[in-house]
Amino acid sequence: MKYGASCVMYRLLNCVVCLHLAISGIVGYDRRGVSIISVIIGDNPGYGYFAQSPAYDVALARALRTFPSTLSQVRRLSVYKPGNYSCPEAAALMPILAMEVDQLIRDNPQDFTVLITSGCSLEIIALGDFAREWDVPLMAVIAIDLSLTNTQRFPTVVTFPSSDQLSLVRATLALFQRYSWSTVSLLCEDVNPNRADNALFYITTCGGFTNALRKSSQIDNLNVLYFAAQTANNESFENVLQTAGNQSRVILLLVATTRRLRDVMITADRLNMTSGDYIFIAPRSPAIPSEGALQWRFNVTSDEQAFTAFHSLITVSNPIPRWNVITALMNEIRNQSQFVYNRTLTVADSINDVTVSAAEVMSSVTEVLSQFSSRQLEAMTGKDFRKYFLNRTFELDSRSVFIGPKGMRVCDVDLYRMNVTNGEMEIVWQYKSVSDTFRQTSQQNVIWRSQNGPPINRPVCGFRGDRCIGSLEKSGVTTTAAVLTVLVSFIFGAGIFWFSRQHMNESVWWLLEEMRLLSVITHSKLDTFQSVQRP
Repeated sequence: MKYGASCVMYRLLNCVVCLHLAISGIVGYDRRGVSIISVIIGDNPGYGYFAQSPAYDVALARALRTFPSTLSQVRRLSVYKPGNYSCPEAAALMPILAMEVDQLIRDNPQDFTVLITSGCSLEIIALGDFAREWDVPLMAVIAIDLSLTNTQRFPTVVTFPSSDQLSLVRATLALFQRYSWSTVSLLCEDVNPNRADNALFYITTCGGFTNALRKSSQIDNLNVLYFAAQTANNESFENVLQTAGNQSRVILLLVATTRRLRDVMITADRLNMTSGDYIFIAPRSPAIPSEGALQWRFNVTSDEQAFTAFHSLITVSNPIPRWNVITALMNEIRNQSQFVYNRTLTVADSINDVTVSAAEVMSSVTEVLSQFSSRQLEAMTGKDFRKYFLNRTFELDSRSVFIGPKGMRVCDVDLYRMNVTNGEMEIVWQYKSVSDTFRQTSQQNVIWRSQNGPPINRPVCGFRGDRCIGSLEKSGVTTTAAVLTVLVSFIFGAGIFWFSRQHMNESVWWLLEEMRLLSVITHSKLDTFQSVQRP
């Protein structure tokens, strides 16, 4: 009943906004300046209002210094709904904010309007329908749903997600193909999506990997297992890891923090699963650099065990920002939040990949806007503006950003292994999404835990030992048949020999009559023997 009421309210709000659109169409727009409107629902520490707005402010201020003349007519406006909301709840609220956006558009009829939002995919889908009717470009910071590439429904949408599920899946499958791996267990940590870390990435990536691997012809044995653990050192997690080991040789780990991933590998080592028979692959998000790079060394007693375990670990991630290059940018964002928004952001909240993506979106938009004069913008449509992003690379301080032909950011993938000499995680393979190529980048040969090379896809005797039992049975039958054949032949031959001897013993053909024998002897003496005498 509650769901039905929500649907009715959603449709009612849509009708109201459509009425606004009709009125706006009658009045008409005469575009002269540029209004960049950020639309944000909620106060999520990672992608909410107080994390995203300072990034937009700082990126725009920097762009105005770079293009002072062409961007002089640009101004930034905000539509914001405070609170804490899940993705579906925020999507249901989007029509209300769309009414406020429509009011801003009508209040500034001379401006060319660009919308930017950090909402989830459901929010973008809701707002994207309105953007189509307004014919204004909509730039999405983190949305990753492939339905947003439908240009018929979303002709003005461009998405900038820095963590691309599709590229991570493709890179992982390319790795599987390189080493002929097809038995896979996917272990997903059951995390709270409202946590401050990048839990949402791991929830969505688990679903993305599950769907892709089930459809892949490369995988002939897939097991998806879930576990809930703050640390890996508990019995329930050990059980799920053992279950995975009894069903596959490749174990995909979606664990939300670097510390817990380290604990997972230590647990695997304790279960004797890091001796070279298994390979562990961990897709990672670059969103929480405050945790630091993935490390085995914590200066604790478990370091030696972690070092050993990391020999069997491969991490997969999209390229991380150049943090050493953008230190000043991140400091400006933190200061902007404190002095303008009266919010002090922690390091984890302010220095994260989603914040960087917000700045990248604003920088890309202003770079495109700087190409046009006010006269050119008068005739610009949202659909036309979107075309200037397609198949284009934006060389930003943080990293290169490439928007593909479908209006979605296309990310390359780096695959890391531990350098056993210095103990650091280093890039060994790279996957190029545009060319769909997988190559080894390390000049040194890949060192595997086992001296026999990478883990084989299945144990020689199978995961349950049934293959060896079947082989032994078949070999036993063959051997038994051969032995029986020889035995039967021997018995048959011996029987024939015995029968022949018996027959010979009973026969009298060889007996000579006494008189005939005397006759022969006498004849020989008189004739035969004389004929052979020599002089």
